Parts: sequence; structure tokens; C-alpha cells
Amino acid sequence: MTPDTSTDLSPAVRLEGVSHRYGATTALHDVSLELPSGGIVGFIGPDGVGKSTLLGLVAGVRRIQAGKVEVLGGDQRDARHRRRISPRISYMPQGLGGNLYPDLTVVENVDFFGRLFDLSSVERAERIGELLTATGLALFPDRRERDLSGGMRQKLGLCCALIHDPDLLILDEPTTGVDPLSRRQFWELIDRMRAQRPRMSVLVATAYMEEAERFDRLVLLDAGRILASGSPAELEARAGARNLEDAYVALLPEERRRGHRAFAIAPRVPTTEGPAIEARELTRRFGDFTAVDRVSFRIERGEIFGFLGPNGCGKSTTMKILTGLLPASEGTPLLFGREVDARDIEVRRRIGYMSQRFGLYTDLTVDEN
Repeated sequence: MTPDTSTDLSPAVRLEGVSHRYGATTALHDVSLELPSGGIVGFIGPDGVGKSTLLGLVAGVRRIQAGKVEVLGGDQRDARHRRRISPRISYMPQGLGGNLYPDLTVVENVDFFGRLFDLSSVERAERIGELLTATGLALFPDRRERDLSGGMRQKLGLCCALIHDPDLLILDEPTTGVDPLSRRQFWELIDRMRAQRPRMSVLVATAYMEEAERFDRLVLLDAGRILASGSPAELEARAGARNLEDAYVALLPEERRRGHRAFAIAPRVPTTEGPAIEARELTRRFGDFTAVDRVSFRIERGEIFGFLGPNGCGKSTTMKILTGLLPASEGTPLLFGREVDARDIEVRRRIGYMSQRFGLYTDLTVDEN
């Protein structure tokens, strides 16, 4: 990769009076914004404030309804301009593996994107080797996407987004569901690329405030409007806050702040009913790979019990064994004093399970789901 020596000082993105609706719902309302080339800009706000819609409009994957969107020196309403700059943009959508193909292996996914951008076989081999090594995926080149953990999917998605050295990299919550170590590696890779190409612009929506602290500029969104923008230090100083989370709350309109309370978990009230969940020497193997190795623990009723560890260390597999979705190779899982049996509907009625890939039906409404 050759260092970027571009001297173009025009903004990477300019929005003027942009509004966007989904039926009766307003996702963006009269948004105007100018983002300079180079650096990382973070879009901050809770779910539903318009971050994904804004990034989709910039990427050219959503139709512009009202206002003007200029990207890399041209109007996104102009089809010729969109075709001209598309190879200079990479867009990683929200969701685990949203830009990947589950039946392709790690290498096949990245190679496919390299072919889309017309890279030669030599260029593809060089870039794939570099990216897989940097993300730790070089150990799993032949593993299919559907068999990867959530964090591995996100790192593979980044590899596919970076294969062609884009001028504008758009990342929609790229590290949601990724463990802290992998998140650090993710941003270290972005930093290395920016050091080689300082004019590359990166737009990121993130739910992690500690990530946002490292960005060059932040845009705070609420209800489709821009609350404020500036560097993390500028926003904290403006709000008189110690951190970005407190700054965001302080900058909300008064009616939105009213009734806000700091989050607190009440102490657990001990019971004498015995454990809700018990694992006795749980082991699960997939062929010659051991995903869970002689794990034992007890979870008392009313207890919040956390599984911590990097992606691929066995957290999801253990949960699936305890809910009857996967049989244990060895050991005994117990729920409410009864051995877990996938055929025992009475035990399973008492379990609520939210999978890593959210178990929803995309063609149903909220109420219908």
C-alpha cells in the first residue's frame, strides 16, 4: 500500500437540509453538516435517532428524499457521480456479518469483494494475507462465515470493507458484539491504515462511549436532529461533564432529560430454593475442536451471572447447552433442578433466550413478532 499524498482539501461529506421519513416516522429532520476529509467522525446516540439512515444516505444505499447530500466532491443524486465514486467508498452495514455470505469461507468472502473491485490475483493475495493476519483470522481461512463467532464475523466484514483501500470508510456500529480485545485490534488496524493514508475519511456509528473518546470529531444525534458536534473534549467542556455519556444527557433538550436517573442494579435478595442453573463438567466438541472444556458453575435464583471472554471462547455454546439447543458431549446441565432435555417443553417454557443473531422475523411488525 502506498502512502496517500493527496492535497484535496474539499470536505468529504456535506449535508444541506436533509430530511428522511419512513411512513409517519421522521428519521432525519433538516440535518446540515460538513465533514472534512481525513480523520474519524463518530455518530453518537441511542437506537432510532437516525444514525444508520444518515450513513446509508452518505453511502448511496438509500434514496435521498429531501435536501442535498454531497460526497467526495459531487451530488449523490447524480447517478454518474455515484457510479464514479462507488469504488472509492466502503460501507459496512449494521448487524453481525451484514455484508457477508454465510456459505463462503473466510478467504472466499474477502476474495469475492476483491474481485468486485477488480483487484488482480496478486493484489488480492497480498491484501487478504495482510488483513487476515491483522485481524487474527489467518488461523481460520477455511472456516465458513456461518460457523464464525459474532466477533469474528465483524472482523471479517471489516476485511471485506478494506480490501480495496477506500477513500471513505463507513462503519455502522462495527464493534457491537465484539469482545474488548478484538475491538482494540479492530481500531489498531484502522489506525495503521490511516497512518498510511491520512486523507482517508472514516465515519462511524458506535454504541461504545469509550470508543468515541478516541475519535477526532463527534456528532451527537437525538430524534433525527443534531444536538451538537465537536471534539470529545469540546463536547465535555460545553456540557460541563466528566465523560461523553454525561455530556450527551446534559445536551439533550430539557423535556428529554426530565426524569433521567443514573442506572443502578438493586442488591439480590438471597433465596433458599436452590440454584436456577447448574453446570457439571460440561464439555462440547465439534469434531476435534473442543468449544467447552469441563465447565462447572452454579447460578442462584435472582442472580445476574455474566460470561466474559473473547469471541470464540465458548460463551454462546455454553448458553445453548443450558437451554437445550445443543447437547453436551459430556457432563450434565441442570435447570431448576432438572437435567436439561430439549424434548422437555415444560422446562423450556420457563426460559427466555435471546440469541447472538437476534431471533426476529424481518417481515413482521414489532407487535407481530
